[in-house]
Amino acid sequence: MRLELDRRSLLVAGVAGLLLPSRAALAGLWPVKGFTHGVASGDPQQTAVKLWTRYVGADAADCTLRVEVSRDAAFGTVLKRGEAVAGAETWGTAQTRIDGLPPGEWLFYRFIAPDGSMSPVGRTRTLPAGSLSAFKVAVFSCSNKPFGMFNAYAHAAARSDIALMVHLGDYFYEYKRGTYPSVKDAMPGRDIEPANEIVKLDDYRQRYASYRIDPALAELHRMFPMISIWDDHEFANDAWKGGAENHQPDEGDWNLRKAAAKRAHAEWLPGPDRPYNRYDIGDLVSLITLDTRVEGRDHQLELGKAVAAGDTALAQFHDKQWLDPKRTLMGFQQEAWAARTLKASVKAGQKWQLVAQQIVMGNLVTPRNALEWLGPDADPRAKGFIGGGIKAARLGIPGNMDSWGGYAPARSRLLKAAQAANADMVVISGDSHNAWAFDLAEGGKPAGVEFGGHSVTSPGYESALAADPAVVAAGLVAANPELKWCDTSRRGYMTVAFTPESARCDWVFMDTILAASLATGKGQAATVQRGKRRLTLA
Repeated sequence: MRLELDRRSLLVAGVAGLLLPSRAALAGLWPVKGFTHGVASGDPQQTAVKLWTRYVGADAADCTLRVEVSRDAAFGTVLKRGEAVAGAETWGTAQTRIDGLPPGEWLFYRFIAPDGSMSPVGRTRTLPAGSLSAFKVAVFSCSNKPFGMFNAYAHAAARSDIALMVHLGDYFYEYKRGTYPSVKDAMPGRDIEPANEIVKLDDYRQRYASYRIDPALAELHRMFPMISIWDDHEFANDAWKGGAENHQPDEGDWNLRKAAAKRAHAEWLPGPDRPYNRYDIGDLVSLITLDTRVEGRDHQLELGKAVAAGDTALAQFHDKQWLDPKRTLMGFQQEAWAARTLKASVKAGQKWQLVAQQIVMGNLVTPRNALEWLGPDADPRAKGFIGGGIKAARLGIPGNMDSWGGYAPARSRLLKAAQAANADMVVISGDSHNAWAFDLAEGGKPAGVEFGGHSVTSPGYESALAADPAVVAAGLVAANPELKWCDTSRRGYMTVAFTPESARCDWVFMDTILAASLATGKGQAATVQRGKRRLTLA
């Protein structure tokens, strides 16, 4: 498929380094020539890892960078050497897979340009092999730069007890400047580029570039390998395989936009060649990544229309649309792959199956008294949304058709597959901007647990509700049997620590995103014992 690509503008951008660093607020963070965006690593395997940088030479010609990997930051003993090409076709980004590395070790790497200049030294880690007693990952989602500082990234980057970073999507947002957040709510000095909504390939590239000059995000990538999966905003809001809520007819062909977004994602975040994968972490964990967003997802159902049409229409919506077994979230090919992979992981002796995917899986309906959470001057649209959710909840229908709750048969099929495989499944999710702890059940029997991650900066329920967040959380837990705990007002990230006996999630809450700070507030933890498939709050 031919992408919408202006070759001349691409070459100009390659020579200039970026269009964006000419802005005074951004120019001092990274140079416009040479290594402009530091280094990163991703897609780690037991003996291999992908290494990344961005390099802009004196002209737009391609250039070959040398790569060195060492056990020490001084490169006293170079273990492996390789090459990567930076050029106009990839907007200066360069990456290469280095094979033949020792498993489970911290390693250092650097890129060397033809003129002898060097990139910053990066640190990465291969996945361990064999018997393993412990492993901890950090989990992020929903980082909207103009809403505030990436303190969650900075906090995690400074830790010494984490081996791997996992990003569950909404790495950036596609909106034009001043839309989300509004001009008055945007933090000064946190501008995004380009100013327009991103639609074409160079738009997506510039948006990645404007995020990756953030020092906290750059340091996180420099210090740790990251497994990064996309969600909707790497494309457009509420994306599905055939379109998106935020893709309009005058914005061109959806398939071209989707292809551009995929290409830019691959250029800036080194990853595997397909959107779902399995990573074995010793004999302890199989990290299974899924795509619930653009490869196989059917169009989201329109609950609002059914609610507006009356009780009879809502009942028909329940029976004929919401419970339609032909609807799928991942596509039937990926569903079958996920079922096989869960089974194969258990058969191979992996003690945990960590399913990393984009959206909330736990059942979540709107409480009957939720309208009381709105202020007296609430937006009529918020009143309508919550009121519709209350009516839907009477039939057991969740209010959010974009989550797993909008695809009930697909959710059942995945949970049944986990039960059939006898998997100890731990699901991690992002997207919602809020923190959740769910027991997942199917057919009245445990099927796993879910740790839902709060956002790095994007606002949660507190932005739309006037009620005390503690009241909101208590109401949600009371109305939803699978939900054991939630936090709907704070930002941060999760860590998930595995041993052969248990898995523990810690929700880390940053004190603020309105200024650079590593201070954290009171956290929350939950654990699940192997074989129990029910969580306990700690």
